[in-house]
Amino acid sequence: MSETSRTSVVPPSDPSGDLAFLRGLAEAGRDAPFGGGDYLIAGGGWFALASLVVWLGSQGLFGLSLPEAHLAWLIGAAGFSVHITRLVRRDRGLPETTLNRALGAVWSAIGWGIFAFWLGAFVLAQRNGAESVGPVMSTIPLHVLSAYGVAWSAYRLISRRVWAGWVAAASFVAVPVMAAVQGSGHEFLVYALVLLATAVIPGFRLRAAARATTVAGA
Repeated sequence: MSETSRTSVVPPSDPSGDLAFLRGLAEAGRDAPFGGGDYLIAGGGWFALASLVVWLGSQGLFGLSLPEAHLAWLIGAAGFSVHITRLVRRDRGLPETTLNRALGAVWSAIGWGIFAFWLGAFVLAQRNGAESVGPVMSTIPLHVLSAYGVAWSAYRLISRRVWAGWVAAASFVAVPVMAAVQGSGHEFLVYALVLLATAVIPGFRLRAAARATTVAGA
């Protein structure tokens, strides 16, 4: 490799050059759509459906009792796991931009953080007795929506998509709203609607943008 080619791929070592390199990298990939739409649709869709089923159980509809309806969370988690596994296998080896890789890492970390929080809340509830299961587990949606707000804020900053800022704001606003409706019997319906607004619908938007770019580049 020639000296010229090496300097074209290696970032400069001085601080001002580093900033210029990162700025150029961001500018080069900013218009590339984030390819995580299908993952958001999967996560938001499965758990929104599970939350809706639990709400039906809380209202005594369709002959569902609340304990029976809560099994929907396990079914949703299983469905999401299978769905996500298929998506990962589908996308393995596909080319991606540096920014797409960074955003994917952000959302992956968010997902693991949500899982770790759920596991910690479950252990805490079990240690404190059956009467604490409901109050402890009811904090999970608050954590999920806070994490979504962080992820969408990162996407807004990197991509400069204005609409992503509104999704981030909606995620943050939904946190105290969810806290306010806890115990009303309608918190599961609200959570399902919020997941649609902050994950499923934006996921379809991202997927449409990715497909349009693929068609245009074909």
